[in-house]
Amino acid sequence: MLWFFIIVLLVLSVAYLLLPLFRTPDDIIDDRKQQNIRIIQEQMAELESSFERAEVDNEQYSARRNELEQALLLDVGSDALVEGDAGSAQSKPVTSTTSWMSAGLLAVAIPVSAVALYFYLGTPNAVEMAKVPPKPEVPMTADGKPDVEKLVANLHAKMKLNPENAQGWYMLGRSYMLMQRYDGAIEAYENLYRLQPEEADVMVMLADALSMKQQGKMTGRPEALINSALEKVPNNTTALWLSGMALEQKGSLHEALVRWKVLRPLLNGSEAEQAQLDVLIARVEKKIAEVNGAGKSVAKIETTDATAKVESTDVPIKGLAQVSVTVSLDEKFSSDVSPEDSIFVYAKAQSGPPMPLAAKRLQVKDLPITLVLNDDMAMMPQMKLSMFPTVIVGARVSKTGNAISQDGDLYVEQEQVAHGDSVTLTINEILKKP
Repeated sequence: MLWFFIIVLLVLSVAYLLLPLFRTPDDIIDDRKQQNIRIIQEQMAELESSFERAEVDNEQYSARRNELEQALLLDVGSDALVEGDAGSAQSKPVTSTTSWMSAGLLAVAIPVSAVALYFYLGTPNAVEMAKVPPKPEVPMTADGKPDVEKLVANLHAKMKLNPENAQGWYMLGRSYMLMQRYDGAIEAYENLYRLQPEEADVMVMLADALSMKQQGKMTGRPEALINSALEKVPNNTTALWLSGMALEQKGSLHEALVRWKVLRPLLNGSEAEQAQLDVLIARVEKKIAEVNGAGKSVAKIETTDATAKVESTDVPIKGLAQVSVTVSLDEKFSSDVSPEDSIFVYAKAQSGPPMPLAAKRLQVKDLPITLVLNDDMAMMPQMKLSMFPTVIVGARVSKTGNAISQDGDLYVEQEQVAHGDSVTLTINEILKKP
């Protein structure tokens, strides 16, 4: 369709340019004579008016009138002469060979030139480009990195204008959860739940956000949502996991143990999640043994993988574990940071979930500093430093202030740190994610 309009416009343009070439000289002369006759007639009428108003005398009037009549006679007489000559010759004016050659040249040159210039200077694929939505501009920080805060804020604003977009609310909720902004996550998941009230996964996501706002407590609406999700999908792994936590918090230890043992084979293929769940099962079994007066539990939990066993004998329960950490920045990076840049000092499981077991947020201007990581800094009550005999301790500089690590962050980590150890960390590496 586009090329049809292009061809039509080219034809009209060429026709407009070629039309004057086929006008005969007689036509041109006749047009000029007619114009002269009209001018003489107008001057004659003006002279008559001036004579009637006595603006000119008889002598001036007669002289001027004679001039105009002679001029008129010349135009009319030459016209008659031309007609007489034409009649005597009995011929008609024809278009010259030069006109035809010029017309042919223009008819070819103009379309070819126009198409060539269009392909060189224009946009031939404009129609296809119009079908592809433009890529949104990504807001950047001063150091050239994506501004996550602004991206999420922009998404939130768009969702206010389009509140029926379930996928958008899901993405917004996930973003707020990663940023640990639970009020925003709850708002997003509430809207998603409004749009998809029968989806078990949506119930679980909302329950998780609500519990995180309650410092990990599952009582109340989070537990009700989890139970509703299990009614719809009994084997929902996240719902089983959170349900076990809710039952443990209520003191229903045997029920929690049952939920988690149902869950464990469903996690086949995820060794990290299985190891984390084994720790929770061991903790509940120890509590049950203590309640029954049997002391410390030394039972091992058999798994579907014969090599995956967790022994709960020496795992502390009451949160007495702690690690002393001294943090400093390597001098080679002193010019790459500003005093207000954020620093995250953390401890995470040696093998298991990536979420920190304990964390502290500081600024570069606070360095060097010595601090203690312990159970009081836990991000989730169910995941504490005391649950893991050895951990990874690290420190990371984030120019964006984002709790999620990004390429280009400065960091350092030390593995196999035991409870009670003192660790000295010098931030001297640049993070490069695979």
